[in-house]
Amino acid sequence: MFSTTFRALVAGGLTAAAMMTAAPAMAQEVSPEWQKVIDAAKLEGSVTIYSAQGLKQLNALAEKFTETYGIKVEVVRAIDADLIPKVTVEFETGRGIADVVVNSSLLAIADQEAKGYFVPVIGPAFDNPDYKREERMPRGVSFESNATILTYSWNTELVPDGIKDYDDIFRPELEGLIAIPRASVSTIVDFYFYLHENYGEDFTDRLAAMKPRIYPSALTAAQALSSGEVAVILFGEPQIDEKAIGAPVETGFAPSIWGARFYVNTMKVAPHPNAAQLLANFMVTPAGQEAIARKAASALPNIPGAVANMDDVRRPDPAKLTAEAVTAFQEKFTALFGSN
Repeated sequence: MFSTTFRALVAGGLTAAAMMTAAPAMAQEVSPEWQKVIDAAKLEGSVTIYSAQGLKQLNALAEKFTETYGIKVEVVRAIDADLIPKVTVEFETGRGIADVVVNSSLLAIADQEAKGYFVPVIGPAFDNPDYKREERMPRGVSFESNATILTYSWNTELVPDGIKDYDDIFRPELEGLIAIPRASVSTIVDFYFYLHENYGEDFTDRLAAMKPRIYPSALTAAQALSSGEVAVILFGEPQIDEKAIGAPVETGFAPSIWGARFYVNTMKVAPHPNAAQLLANFMVTPAGQEAIARKAASALPNIPGAVANMDDVRRPDPAKLTAEAVTAFQEKFTALFGSN
């Protein structure tokens, strides 16, 4: 159930623009209407976020949000394939646990949005021109927060001469030592489409001949890289933190950057609807971006710690990333690499 404050604002047709009393440059001024949301969120006392974003970034976001508003954040980090059914059960039973949900699966998000899982966000930060609301929230519900840059990296002890690009992995000595992601959701399927577009339609077939090792997530693949279990990963965050603590790793970037765009929503069955709105808004402020977009692509310009802006990241083509195309590729992937 929505709280009185949030229900009244939505029923009154209040938009983020109407809630602002000043231009985005004066965003520190809070309108009376938005202050009511803040006050109600503080009374709710906590907020839960389900997200496939990096755990360190999520914890940093939670810490900054709590410092700002005094509201506890419960972080539940999981991959898209685990979050999607979990959110479905909560919506269908009406027993919400998640307040804010973040994942990168465009197909799943569009399906859940169409079924009414989510409510629009109403915070003032979305009207900052630098955020580019029309581009990053085209349907007025799901919004983009950042994009994880997923690229290739190598173990410098096992590959001392490095990797120059994705098509530089086809070396006999790397057979059996390359980590790839399973094509479990549409986001990862799009990554393989990107490889086909840039390195040839036969890229996946050539990859299969290298007998790669399959990992369920970018995090587990990165751990395998640092330990020397594999020599190269094709799908991982820039190994900045790992290198800083002494891991023998290095990261490279292709001329065309691929990234997983993260789509954020506030749940219709959120137990803390005002805190959900407040956290969603915070995610697209400079302070929120500095936390969540570290080592990633930011939705705002000039964010410390970000490695790119979302404008520089390839955007998936919905016309190519259809349910039929995704299923067809997943079947091919299983035929080439097995189901384990």
